[in-house]
Amino acid sequence: MNPVIQSALIPGWGQKSLQYPKRSRLFTYVESGLLISILGTTTYSNILKKNYIAFAVEHAAVSSSGKSHKYWVDIGNFSSIEDYNDEHLRNREMDDIYEANLRWSWDWDKDSNRNSFEKKRILSDQMKQVATFGVGAIVLNHMVSAIDALYLKRIGGKQNLTVQPWIPLESGGMGYALTLHF
Repeated sequence: MNPVIQSALIPGWGQKSLQYPKRSRLFTYVESGLLISILGTTTYSNILKKNYIAFAVEHAAVSSSGKSHKYWVDIGNFSSIEDYNDEHLRNREMDDIYEANLRWSWDWDKDSNRNSFEKKRILSDQMKQVATFGVGAIVLNHMVSAIDALYLKRIGGKQNLTVQPWIPLESGGMGYALTLHF
């Protein structure tokens, strides 16, 4: 298989097949580090999400089942469902209003608890965003590894240029023959 394709699939594989073990290890270590970072930040984000939901259930009398991310953002920005609905009624955003029932209602016991909840939710979102950037970094690592394998392949198969003088017997002149070896 072509080393460029090998490195595009698994960073470092093409370098290893071209006999460049140090470069191969570098790309493999970068890939491993990125995968561990993505796994770690995603796991941490999920743990934080469970914690902030449990915190809201305890301090805002929230029913946690069947809620979207937008709902969790909204309860972190308003002390109660009444405050939220009043604000959206004033802005004539009728589609954003929650029904005033037990499924959607919330009422924070203290503003400091609402702020603490919001910090946890934002940190969870940031960790999820870091994981997304990690996926982009993995794609970039695959591309750089493939380009590096192409470079190593080209310098490994050096093109030799030979110049040989020649003298044709019939004309008595002189010339040069250029030969390019691929």
